[in-house]
Amino acid sequence: MAQITKILVPVDGSEASLAAHRLALEAARAFGAEVVLLYVVDESALDEICRLSGRQRPHLLHEMQESGMKLLLSLSQEAQQQGVAAVVDIHAGMPDEVIMDEANRHQVGMIVMGKIGRKRHRRSLLGSVTERILEAADLPVLVVSPKQG
Repeated sequence: MAQITKILVPVDGSEASLAAHRLALEAARAFGAEVVLLYVVDESALDEICRLSGRQRPHLLHEMQESGMKLLLSLSQEAQQQGVAAVVDIHAGMPDEVIMDEANRHQVGMIVMGKIGRKRHRRSLLGSVTERILEAADLPVLVVSPKQG
């Protein structure tokens, strides 16, 4: 098995993605790896919110990107406090496609992600984005559940 030097961590602020972030930091320390923190503005959700709220897409996109960047910077600071190098990345698109594109672009050795994100899907135990990543990835994917109360 090749040495893991980069770990991709898609985050959305959900409990599961924050648990994934914490576990990714532990793995990064163990491997001596860098973490790539990724926030994806889901374009289909963005379009739906625009349609329902009547808000203009550019303004809403800017707000969502701003919110995502605040999250990324906070998680990046946490990584650095724990001695882990972190890169932040933010994109808009279909989350599973962006995650796989960024995994390839950054040449990561592993993806660590939450079991279910902000859009809690009732149809399955895993979120649909997580399912699609598990199907598409040809590298290790560690799926993390939020801590149970």
